[in-house]
Amino acid sequence: MGRTSRRRTAPTPMMAVVAAALLLAGCGGSLADADSPAPARRDRTPPGDFCGAVIAGTRAAQPLAALLNRGGTVPRAELDSAAEAVRSAYADMVATAPGEIRADVERSVAAVDLQLDALEAAKGDTAAIARDAGLRDKLTSPEYTAAADRVRSYVGEHCGITSRGPG
Repeated sequence: MGRTSRRRTAPTPMMAVVAAALLLAGCGGSLADADSPAPARRDRTPPGDFCGAVIAGTRAAQPLAALLNRGGTVPRAELDSAAEAVRSAYADMVATAPGEIRADVERSVAAVDLQLDALEAAKGDTAAIARDAGLRDKLTSPEYTAAADRVRSYVGEHCGITSRGPG
């Protein structure tokens, strides 16, 4: 019996940007394993509404990460469901973001929205999104990457949630 090979695509720049924009993943890491609680520290303040929203957002992003990591074309129903869950959870992050990082959270969430919009416009074709140099340039601009870095740092310091590096 002939063996068919299924080509596994390498993580695309779009996936890496999604990971960064999703606040907790390391560049090139998978969204599916993006959250990793830090060891308990006596001086850590208890997680507040924002920290809970970050955890919920990370969990909501896991199905989307799995779809993106699979590559190819994401079926419309799966894309719609995953995108809605991410948008809803990320709206909660914006709503609960502390004033000192609210603008950075808004920018990070806007980056995710840009990618979701592009993925939906491409009818779920992850390769088309990965080839979109204009989108990639915008999302890897210093303003977006710095915002994601500041949010990641805040989340690590105030919520005790750290990100994993490339794996």
